[in-house]
Amino acid sequence: MSFDVVLDSFARTETHIEKVPFDIPYKFQLQSLQRAKRLFLKWLDVYKAYANGYKQELLPRTTRHVIRMLSSFADDLERTVREVLQARIPNEAYILVDEFFNQLGQRPVTFVLGEGTFFEQTSIFRQLSETVAKMHAPRPIRGTATIDIMMRHIETHDVLVIYYAQGQYDNVLSWPLLLHEAFHHLYTSQRLDRLAKDCPDVSWLEEALIDMYIVNYFGPAYALSLATYLQRFPHEKTVTHPSFVARIFIALRYLTEIKKENELPLPLSQHISDVFDYLRDVWSEHKEVDTDKVKDQVEKVYDNAAQGVIDVISEKTQPFSDFMKKNEEKRIATHKAGGFEYVEKQVLSVSDVVEYFQAGIPVAADPRVVFNAFTSRRYQKMAHDPRIRIFIVESLKKWHLKKAWLAAKAVSH
Repeated sequence: MSFDVVLDSFARTETHIEKVPFDIPYKFQLQSLQRAKRLFLKWLDVYKAYANGYKQELLPRTTRHVIRMLSSFADDLERTVREVLQARIPNEAYILVDEFFNQLGQRPVTFVLGEGTFFEQTSIFRQLSETVAKMHAPRPIRGTATIDIMMRHIETHDVLVIYYAQGQYDNVLSWPLLLHEAFHHLYTSQRLDRLAKDCPDVSWLEEALIDMYIVNYFGPAYALSLATYLQRFPHEKTVTHPSFVARIFIALRYLTEIKKENELPLPLSQHISDVFDYLRDVWSEHKEVDTDKVKDQVEKVYDNAAQGVIDVISEKTQPFSDFMKKNEEKRIATHKAGGFEYVEKQVLSVSDVVEYFQAGIPVAADPRVVFNAFTSRRYQKMAHDPRIRIFIVESLKKWHLKKAWLAAKAVSH
């Protein structure tokens, strides 16, 4: 075996990466994928630098081992490229996450969605760093400076990677779970751990707080997505995650609070009751899994952090319950003003979206309205009905185009 064989393999991988085609309708998504492609090519350049450095050194006893190691790393890179650049992710899922970052982020976030084993978030630089850390050979003397420069370049131009659990990518009712992974990035970049100072010192505190952020931002749709996913793919309590029963309990606490609000529109209140009943049933089936200590810890986390969570969301947008109340007020005012004469003035409620769905007409409604229109038990029974997927995807397209058109119109004036 020789390093020439490895370098030939790298050349084939490079050709594969360069030839990955993109048929993307959205500019921001295309730019993110193109940036990821350039970083994958830089990643490969790092491997080349290692191979060329080792090639020039005397490694009589370890040459075979190093060659096999580099070959396995190339295989891992090929897999990562397929997971990200050739992922079977609906383009519209990008719209959902992009809008979330635009509303709650401090600056634009470059991200890509990948098809992985679990819902998780990482980055291209982090994945490369973790791979390099696994090398069972010292760095080659020649090429070390070059390797450092390339690694710094990748870190500077890094791309966030949010992985979607295989088998769920075309289930639109699980799309809200992507927002949980997206929020990990905001949690770190905006130092939101500052709100946890009075919470119990538990290893899974970040996961619990992020569930609170997302359920307050996205509403019952996230609660239902979380419960349905964890019901089908349960996991036991780990060092970094509370048990799924505890996470459902957080969502139940949120739904209990907004059920008390009498100002919510009636159709939405009914949807919230449906989701609450579903979560309560799931929690009741599994509550014996948790100890009373864990329940008490979750309760303390919620009580100590709930207002801080709402305040952070309110700095940039509206928590879901406030958003829907304001949305209903705008809808009523629009109806009175005859706003349906112009599409850009149209404001839709949950019940409006349901009526359009029954008529087979996609609508340009905010994602938080569209998704929450399908949180009732009635629509959960239709979760695998292709009409729901088509309706939500087409609605997100129309909503995205409407926003782009309004932005362009505002600039022109």
